[in-house]
Amino acid sequence: MKTRFLNILGILLICAVSGCVSTQKTQIAPQISELFKGKHKVSDYMEGHQPKTVAVLPFVNKTKSDEAFEIVRKSFYNHFSSLPYVDRELYKVDEMLKKAGIDTPEKVAQSDSKKLGDILNTDAVIYGEITHYDRIFAGVYSQIAVGAHVRMVDVKTNNLLWEAENVTRKHQGGISTTPVGLILTAISAAMNVRQIELLRAGDDLFRDMVKTLPAPTIAESLRPPIITILVQDTAGLPKKVGDTIKVAMEGDPKKQASFDIGDFKKGITMREVEPGSYVGIYQVVPKDNVSEAVITGYLSDDAGNTAKWIDVLGTVTIDTEPPAIPKELSSFGRDGLVSLKWDKNTEHDLARYKVYRSTSPLSGYTEVVSTEFTEFQDKGLQNLTTYYYKLAALDKTGNESKMSEYITGVPVSPGPTTVRGNISQDTIWYAGASPYIVEDQITVMDKATLTIEPGTIVKSRGPGIHIYGKLSAKGKQNGMITFEGMDNNRWGGIVFQKTKEKDSVIEYAQIKGAITGITLFSSSPKISSNDISKNDTGLSISDPFSKPEIKNNAISRNKDIGVLILAGANPVLEDNKIIHNGKEGIVSENSSPIISHNTISNNGTYGIKASLSSPKVIENNIHDNGKNEIYNSDPKGEVIDANNNWWGSRNISKIVSGISGKVDYRISLDAPYPDGKPFELSILKGSLSGNITRDSYLTVANSPYVIEGKLVIDNGATLTVEQGVTLKYNSGDISIIVKNGAINAKGTKEEMITFTSNSSSPSAGDYSSTIKFEEKTALSSFFKYCIFEYASIAFVIRYGTPDITYSLITNNSQSGINIMNDSAPKIFYNTISNNTGTGGIVSTGMSKPKINNNNIIDNPFAIQSSSTIFIDARENWWGSSPPNESLFLGNINYKPWLNETEKEAFSGRQK
Repeated sequence: MKTRFLNILGILLICAVSGCVSTQKTQIAPQISELFKGKHKVSDYMEGHQPKTVAVLPFVNKTKSDEAFEIVRKSFYNHFSSLPYVDRELYKVDEMLKKAGIDTPEKVAQSDSKKLGDILNTDAVIYGEITHYDRIFAGVYSQIAVGAHVRMVDVKTNNLLWEAENVTRKHQGGISTTPVGLILTAISAAMNVRQIELLRAGDDLFRDMVKTLPAPTIAESLRPPIITILVQDTAGLPKKVGDTIKVAMEGDPKKQASFDIGDFKKGITMREVEPGSYVGIYQVVPKDNVSEAVITGYLSDDAGNTAKWIDVLGTVTIDTEPPAIPKELSSFGRDGLVSLKWDKNTEHDLARYKVYRSTSPLSGYTEVVSTEFTEFQDKGLQNLTTYYYKLAALDKTGNESKMSEYITGVPVSPGPTTVRGNISQDTIWYAGASPYIVEDQITVMDKATLTIEPGTIVKSRGPGIHIYGKLSAKGKQNGMITFEGMDNNRWGGIVFQKTKEKDSVIEYAQIKGAITGITLFSSSPKISSNDISKNDTGLSISDPFSKPEIKNNAISRNKDIGVLILAGANPVLEDNKIIHNGKEGIVSENSSPIISHNTISNNGTYGIKASLSSPKVIENNIHDNGKNEIYNSDPKGEVIDANNNWWGSRNISKIVSGISGKVDYRISLDAPYPDGKPFELSILKGSLSGNITRDSYLTVANSPYVIEGKLVIDNGATLTVEQGVTLKYNSGDISIIVKNGAINAKGTKEEMITFTSNSSSPSAGDYSSTIKFEEKTALSSFFKYCIFEYASIAFVIRYGTPDITYSLITNNSQSGINIMNDSAPKIFYNTISNNTGTGGIVSTGMSKPKINNNNIIDNPFAIQSSSTIFIDARENWWGSSPPNESLFLGNINYKPWLNETEKEAFSGRQK
């Protein structure tokens, strides 16, 4: 930039120093036209309106040469920048235009100069057209033509200031021995010779052309040195560690020269090797990295006046970073060869791979092949000989990665290979010898190891593979090991027998068609990333010494159970997909597994079924299983910790309905793991009294509940009682009162819900009422498979239409059910017995209950009614046929009656 000498010029003009050529007005130097053979014009408007800041716009290329655009424009800019204008650097011009949406030379040419001036903040712009760019060869000589038309325009008025047009034709031949010429000769082998010769012609064209452009006269002491050409020797090829970048420049002699590599390295010294010829060298060191940097040369005199020149032939790229080490190198031995495969590297400048081989693991590796592909077959090898392989990647610069870890490859004769009996020494089953046919039981003895290569296929005619020693079956994602039966027959699977902590591994294997895919007796192998499917049972794990890690497996579509855990086993099940099994996903009996981060879904009956077990179930996705997501079948056992799981829904009722038995799931996830966040379900704990004003739940895990005071359900809330829950009422005026609310208490015949006294010696009348419906509500209540006992009155129904079905109402001191006002409960398939006082059912007001298919026996009165409406009490068993008419008081239609006990009616706990 020329800002510095323009500032100095201003000072000199103010001071009017004697001997300077400056005056109070800008002076235009005499036009130099005798050396320029083309056309040019300086407009009258230039006088008095000479610009200070000028931007060289992208040139429109009217030739058929793609490289003309960059070379010609840069050549013009190099010569123009030697004039005392403040010019905008080309890359900054291009960036600002691109941001403004003017991203092609054609758009630039069509844009208004005032708009361009505003974008670029300049006084003038220079438009350009490339008219010629060609070369005709004739042996070692050639004729070169470069032509351009350029014009400078004032951005405020759009007036032409200056324009010039010319075509340079040169006859070129021979070899130059200057530093610049030697570099051009050297890089001509790597670059297009045409580019180099055309560069010279373009340089000559603009050297003379810019001399016709008027410029302010300045003192000779402020005039910067002259640069005529600059070149560098990279020829567009990237450089790596140890390579050198050589730059040569020609200009005024006896000056100080340097060059920059973009913004990466500044001020690299150049040495004057002969008058006016300067050479600089930069050697690439580790961690040097730059992409497409422009070389800029500088020439300075002792006064500090500096000229600059940019390289127009290309940019410099330094790359010292090698590619990553190739991954997933694998081998497959065949007859007389080893087939190698690996994953493709992702580097954009990747060039090729090198495969190295040795006959020992740590040394002696020599290059076998250099290839652009991700596979290679090493042929001509000796069968059953172990070869060692390593792999490296190279980029286009020549940087080579470190070698990969070695793998082995063993050429083998092709299968099938028949196997049977005991394996008493270390043995390898090779993929190339597949399939291995198990004719009789395979037993890997205590101190032996059976190693199975990736891609190996094992087929059994029925017998299993029994491991007392060690099994290493390590497949790969793209080379899984297969274990299966033959002819669709079931086989014995893989059975580990008392291997305890031995480091057996099964990973990336498909195990199918077995009675049990993998059986672990006192064994703890690592089982990961397998497909265990289409067996009767996927895995069976038993004995306290079985503590295996079962991770990242697909355990699916097994006929019965996905994972069976027995007899004190303590496995860790993590990140598995246990899905679509015919019955249970996981069965835990008398064991303590850790079950986390799994998906357990779409299994036929239960996601998890536990009995006499204490599994820890955390951060799983358990949903859409047939009967329950989780079922603890032991009513007297420990509570299962199943907090922080996703149950397939945020709907609390749906969650509760999917869980059965003593399970703590009060904290659930609001979305599938791992994205779900914990939220607390309104599950009540401890003693109960006061108001319930939001939907709430009573669960077996927190049972029994003690009702220690009046418990009021209001504000549209529903209290849901899980099957198997027991509610114990303290003595006195204690009851659950339903106002604007509801109760949903649905047990089962096996897991009924019990409402009873909290007394250690309970008797009828211990507490006031079990349930009182005190106000009208639009909500419905349901009671099914419940026991109501030891109250004064079990139900007091002033309003509403609750369903009371399949329940036992017994041993209450005044009556079983009192029905009032216009309430209309449905009372079906219950046993109402041994209620004293007014008897089984009392109906008053305009109440209209439906009472059918019940056993109403051993009460002083079966039904008393003072309602004006006939009570529908048909099809009940009254203790005899015909019933004793003294059991009925009021308008009651009890005909027809049942002639025997209603067998479907619930009669309470089975003894």
